[in-house]
Amino acid sequence: MAYATEQEFAAFLTPEPAPAHARRLLDTASDQIAELIQFAVYEVDAEGAPASPEVFGFLTKATIYQAQYLKETGDETGANANVSSMSQGGLSIARALSGSLGSGRTPRYSENAIGVLRTGGLLSIRPRTR
Repeated sequence: MAYATEQEFAAFLTPEPAPAHARRLLDTASDQIAELIQFAVYEVDAEGAPASPEVFGFLTKATIYQAQYLKETGDETGANANVSSMSQGGLSIARALSGSLGSGRTPRYSENAIGVLRTGGLLSIRPRTR
């Protein structure tokens, strides 16, 4: 289930045009947001969508930020997360960076998307107990 529509993404990107692969970016971004909120607690409707318009709004905004991040980094698959490249004149050099989560690794998630999820109380930072 995508948390944002192509029209919402296009409106966000205005005046820049939405990319031809906007739907794919939104689907990937929605999957990644779902990864981040897998332990979030909120009410859902019969289709499994958030029942609260406010919660759905946070998910939509986070998805749009994540899709924009994917578009800007040009790395939908995460394959380039540990690659650094440099070009100078006709020379192009690419190398893998050390460490799985250490310095030099491109983050998987948009900081803006993470911030929206934190603000909405959807990003678990500590265990919930009842």
